[in-house]
Amino acid sequence: MLGKSTDQRIIESTAKVLRNARILKGLSRKELAEKLNVTNKSIEKFENGRDKISQERLNKILDAIGISNEEFLKLKRGKGIIKQPRLKNVLVHRDRRSYKKIITKEAKVLKTLRRMKDISQDKASVLCGYSRPTIGHIENGRIAIDRSRIHHIISCYGFKYLDFERYLQVDNLRDEIIDHCLEKLKTLSDEKLGLVWELLILWGRKRV
Repeated sequence: MLGKSTDQRIIESTAKVLRNARILKGLSRKELAEKLNVTNKSIEKFENGRDKISQERLNKILDAIGISNEEFLKLKRGKGIIKQPRLKNVLVHRDRRSYKKIITKEAKVLKTLRRMKDISQDKASVLCGYSRPTIGHIENGRIAIDRSRIHHIISCYGFKYLDFERYLQVDNLRDEIIDHCLEKLKTLSDEKLGLVWELLILWGRKRV
């Protein structure tokens, strides 16, 4: 009986490490599949070494799991990574698509920065290399975000980490203020709305 080829052994080794990384991070196959926007069968296939993984796809999988390439290589060398507490998303069986939302200030700032650049969630997914649902999950507190992921996202949006830190210190974020003002404007009478418009025009002229 012929032994396994070198390529096959490499594929199986990578698959085993990815499976261990997922388990260490407390992710189920279903949760990882949702993050990657693929089926559970696809996760099972590459974790069992039945599917060759390109470097580009590997990077996406590592990002979804929440580990860096450096941590991945350490696992390959037999060194573990720190297990992070698992954020249980699914509430109950009948509401398996409902998630517990923990919208942190970090998540709010990421949303603010995206909107400041007039970037849609669809465009953000292309810029960041994430699936469209992943962007929504991040902003809605359904996915925990670590510092490496924050660095990646703000860089893709064209900001520096200092910009991110500055907005963390702001009590009321820019887009939240705008949304609140828009809601107030909708309740004004035509007369009052006209006065606001005149004030804005006057303010605009003074700035020129």
